[in-house]
Amino acid sequence: MSRLPVLVAAGVGLVVGIGWFATASERQPAAQRSEHSRPARTFPPATVAVTRDGKLYHKPDCRYIHGSAELESGAQAQADGYTPCTRCLKE
Repeated sequence: MSRLPVLVAAGVGLVVGIGWFATASERQPAAQRSEHSRPARTFPPATVAVTRDGKLYHKPDCRYIHGSAELESGAQAQADGYTPCTRCLKE
């Protein structure tokens, strides 16, 4: 029995795998505002509170907000590199 079909299938799989890996490696997540942050695992609320110097996004009524907060969309906060507050937005 010829091994050619097996070798061809393995070669195609390798090429497809390399193409997927190259594409996946180009899709890097947004840089986090803190080197110790992890991206959110859930969708953020529609409106969140952020501070200019902070690294977290919060529920607008979170008592752990330090400084003057601004409201923005949760999606924008994630895109800007903010991560969820571990107190008011437990995952």
